[in-house]
Amino acid sequence: MVRRVIELYYLGTITSGKYEGAICFPFINKLDQIRAVQVKQFDKQNHTLNTTFLHYLLEPRPEWFESYNTQEKKVSCLFGEHLLKKYPHNPIALVEAPKTAILGTLFFGLPESETSPLWLAVFNLSSLKYKKVKSLEGRKVFLYPDLSKDGSSFDLWNKKAQEFNSVNSNMNFRTSKFLEERATPEERERGLDLADYLVRFDWKNFRV
Repeated sequence: MVRRVIELYYLGTITSGKYEGAICFPFINKLDQIRAVQVKQFDKQNHTLNTTFLHYLLEPRPEWFESYNTQEKKVSCLFGEHLLKKYPHNPIALVEAPKTAILGTLFFGLPESETSPLWLAVFNLSSLKYKKVKSLEGRKVFLYPDLSKDGSSFDLWNKKAQEFNSVNSNMNFRTSKFLEERATPEERERGLDLADYLVRFDWKNFRV
């Protein structure tokens, strides 16, 4: 199952240097073009140790590096966007980070049934933009923002969902209250995400 999830999202690994053992999360658009590759190291508690983009690790630097590095948006598509054409009817579970999308797929299963969610990620909290999610027209989209101390993360994404639905009648965005209704003050303070809850369990127990 882990191998299938790795293959589905084209995950990679850094094999040497400072980021040895880090996971590579490629952001591949609907045209199968790689737009960015995020590199992250995690500790045994699933927390980020280091993060960068693969293009910073390339030596020698490719010709396109300078122009790419000066653009405003480093990540221009959704993580997992390349899967939309393969699974054209599945509902979408949209989270902030690729890590959470990967764990969501591992715990809740591959999108082999049209009723199973396809897990995608926007990159971070502020990356939920209309231009980026326009590829989700006609889909049921459930948003799972990370926790925040004052609930501002939920409020921001919920407001965005309402905006998307109002400007495009083919948009169907809803914001999940799952974390908001269950979080303790300490968990809010730490800014936990859905992945932090999932890893408390054995993913095999989610299979029926």
